[in-house]
Amino acid sequence: MGYRAKLGIWQSEMDDRLLVKAWRMIGLNRQKLIAWPRKYLWNAPRGLFYKLTRDSDAMMRAFIDGKSVALVGNAQSLLGAGLGTRIDQHDVVIRMNKGFVTDPASQGTRTDIVTLTPELTEEDVVEKFKPKLFLFLIHRLRHFNIKTPENLKRTAFYAHRYWFADRTKIGRRPSSGYMMISYLLRLNCAKDITLYGFDFGKTPTFYNPVGYQTPHDFHAEGRIIREYVKSGKINLSSPFIGQHG
Repeated sequence: MGYRAKLGIWQSEMDDRLLVKAWRMIGLNRQKLIAWPRKYLWNAPRGLFYKLTRDSDAMMRAFIDGKSVALVGNAQSLLGAGLGTRIDQHDVVIRMNKGFVTDPASQGTRTDIVTLTPELTEEDVVEKFKPKLFLFLIHRLRHFNIKTPENLKRTAFYAHRYWFADRTKIGRRPSSGYMMISYLLRLNCAKDITLYGFDFGKTPTFYNPVGYQTPHDFHAEGRIIREYVKSGKINLSSPFIGQHG
């Protein structure tokens, strides 16, 4: 990538005021910063550097352009649904967070892109998913824990301005599923996008403990996503198609 292209990406992220926010945090919350675990003090600047100097949108477009995409959510209702073969027939299969394949007949077997969660180490992600591309959706860069050079080359980032727009639209912190849908629509280059394992909170995330309280507003997200389905922007494969509330 040329100098001007990198400068353009840097400026784009500067518009998000990421650097201003970082310096303000250092100046106003010095004690909090010092109290961070040592790994955070290493992860945050590394993550910021890669995010600012990488054309993540171009990486993603090159990967999904003209292809059919399966975005596999983690709703409990997907398990036992028997959609695995349909999922694997897509050109690109995207999985998220701790959505390990526990029921291949329902979840499929392939993973081409995986979104990262701070709850998993780089080794966990590689072992469980064996992805071709890593996607860092989280806006808190202190959680960036990819270190292997080969995996770093295959890591893309979700721009902070996208995250902020999502949060503004929903009125609450967006879920990984919502951000991934938003990103695919922003890139606007996939042949088609089909959602699996999305039921907008009607069943819990299959790997969360009983009684888990989600920080997300699945009702608001579902309302927006259903409008995308109605307009033909995405397809929804779900046992709850057509249900509202």
